[in-house]
Formats: sequence, structure tokens, C-alpha cells
Amino acid sequence: MCFVGRPRPPQVVYQGPSQEDIARQNAAMETYRQQAADQQKQLADQLQQQIDTANTRLAEQQTRLAEEQAMSARALTQQGSYAAQTMQEAPAAAQTTSAVKAKDKPRASLKIAPGSTAASAGTGLNIGV
Repeated sequence: MCFVGRPRPPQVVYQGPSQEDIARQNAAMETYRQQAADQQKQLADQLQQQIDTANTRLAEQQTRLAEEQAMSARALTQQGSYAAQTMQEAPAAAQTTSAVKAKDKPRASLKIAPGSTAASAGTGLNIGV
């Protein structure tokens, strides 16, 4: 065998993405960043609007509660002069009730020899052992 020279290592050529690919990826990334920023701003605006609405309602309810408390305080001071106490006693002919008494039940009896058979030795249940 005859070799015509020494073996050469393979030639490695790195081919990365082209400038067009890089520019397209950068444009897509910038579009994504812009959309994310817009969505974040929109969400923040909505949340702030909800917070403002809730704060306004809270202030209205606090005002309404303060007015109701003031009205009830005025009503209590006005009713103080008209307040009267009454006491009621039970009439002499009032009916009263007592605790329920358990019903007397008759005792149950067990008859081993029913009917006309007289109870004697050897009579009763006929069980074979």
C-alpha cells in the first residue's frame, strides 16, 4: 500500500446564523419586549383604577356609617325622656306545666309453653342436641 502524503485533519468551518437571521431575531425580541411592556402598563392601569374605585366606595361607606352613628346617638338621647319600664306578674289563675312522666308499661312475660299445654317437666322447647 502506498499513501500519497500524510493524513489531513478535516477542515471545520463554523457557519453561524446570517446577519439577516440575527436582525430578524432582534426585531422579534424587540417586538416581544414592547408587547410585554404594553400589557404590563395596561394591567397596572386597570389595577390602579380598581384600587381608586374601592377607595372611593370605602370613603362613601365610612361617611354613611358616621352619619348613621350620629343619627342613632341623637335618637338615643331623644328617647331617654320617653323611656318607661314595666313589670308584669303572673296572674293568680295561671296554668303551669310539669315534667313529662314516663308511661307505665306492663311487664312482658315469656311463655315457653303456649296454648293449653301445661307447664311441666319435659314440656317446652323441643330442641334436638
